[in-house]
Formats: sequence, C-alpha cells, structure tokens
Amino acid sequence: MSDTMIGKALQAANEQQEEVVREVFRAAGLLWQCRSTACRFDNTADQELCQGCGRQHDGRRITDRIPPSAHPDDFAELRPLLTAHFADQDKQLPDAVTFTTNFDNDWRSYDATLHFGPRTELHDFDDDVEEALLALGTALPGEQLRVALHR
Repeated sequence: MSDTMIGKALQAANEQQEEVVREVFRAAGLLWQCRSTACRFDNTADQELCQGCGRQHDGRRITDRIPPSAHPDDFAELRPLLTAHFADQDKQLPDAVTFTTNFDNDWRSYDATLHFGPRTELHDFDDDVEEALLALGTALPGEQLRVALHR
C-alpha cells in the first residue's frame, strides 16, 4: 500500500475512525509508531527513521550503520574527522551523516545526508573526508554508511 493510499484512508476517516484506521495499519505493518514518548508519530513501513523526530523505530537516537563492506576500525576514524569538519566550518553538528555510493560502488563525499532530528539536508565534504571514505574500499551495491555524531 502506498503512502498516498494510507493518506487517503486517513483523510476519509472521521475523527472517531482515524485512530481505528491507524491501529489497523499498524497491525498490518503498514505504519509504525515512534516509541519516543515525546513524539509517537506514525510513519510508513518504508521509513527507517521517524519523520516526526528523526529517531529510530525504538525511540532511540539515530545510531551508526556500519555496512558489511566497511571495517569497524576504519569506520571509527570517520567520527572525529567529521566532528572536526563541522567545527572547522563553524557549522552545527548534525546528529548523523549518511553516505551512499556512486555507480562504481565507491563511497561518495558529495550529496551526503546530514540528519538534524527529522530534518535532513545534503552536504558536500572536502578532500580529507573523501580520502577517508576511499580508504574504506569499495562498497557492495546499495550499501549506506551512517556515522552518528551526537555521542
């Protein structure tokens, strides 16, 4: 079921029916509700992070995603490098940074996703970050690498 179909069903429901419709969609696995007590936002099944607060399904802050192709030791070196990058540019430190791959399955230092709670923005990194990503080696098709910076 697509997001638009879920939206249409919720729009068609009156106030009393809406919670029942949401419960049915949650039971069917089409929606998941954020477990953060401050949020409780309903998200579609394909959303990894809550669109209301940016947290994970379990209500915890966004965490690292170490893909199988990356070695944990190399990954650990990215966190201080990224933290220094934002400090040097006098920019707000995001909660996390997600990197994707190019057509050759090399990690991209451009168009990285910065996570600020529920808000995201794209960012291009400098040569230092690009070199660190190249040191990780070639990724597997479709992998993503996420470094949590809120520690």
